Amino acid sequence: MTSETTPQRALICEDEGVTVMQIRKALIRAGYNVVGEAVEGRQAIQLAQDLKPDLILMDINMPGAIDGIAATREILQNRPVPIIMLTAYSDDNYVDNALDAGACAYLVKPITSEQLLPAIKLAIARFHTLQTAIEEATDLKEALETRKLVERAKGILIERQQLTESDAFRKIQKISRDKCQ
Repeated sequence: MTSETTPQRALICEDEGVTVMQIRKALIRAGYNVVGEAVEGRQAIQLAQDLKPDLILMDINMPGAIDGIAATREILQNRPVPIIMLTAYSDDNYVDNALDAGACAYLVKPITSEQLLPAIKLAIARFHTLQTAIEEATDLKEALETRKLVERAKGILIERQQLTESDAFRKIQKISRDKCQ
């Protein structure tokens, strides 16, 4: 959960009514807030965009032009969110396609609350680990780019002003401090 008072918001994307009822019941019992339900891929994408859920449960095979895997890809392009894929098939190809699309977990129907709740916890933990790794990689990339710029600037100062490397670096530091950059 995000906090003690605010339950996590879940979106259920499933076209089988009985499965939706079972999932909704298990989520509510576990303290989640079910903010929406979609029965086809295009609707899932729209609801994910409009409702901004903390978690999405997505059926792979949904009616309409967009299946759950394509919907997952599109949702994740717009906004990162943990997605658990639901399907009646345990075929390796389905699993691989779901993971390639960005799903954090995969459950085979029929789904029980004993399976669902641990899968949700795992998916959320995996999602947060991935997001942390992405942020760290971005920070490292920015640090590397900054380092490249500093090295280039030092080289220019060394060449044009005949400074030593340490003097060129100190000059860059002073300019940076003076400009608060």
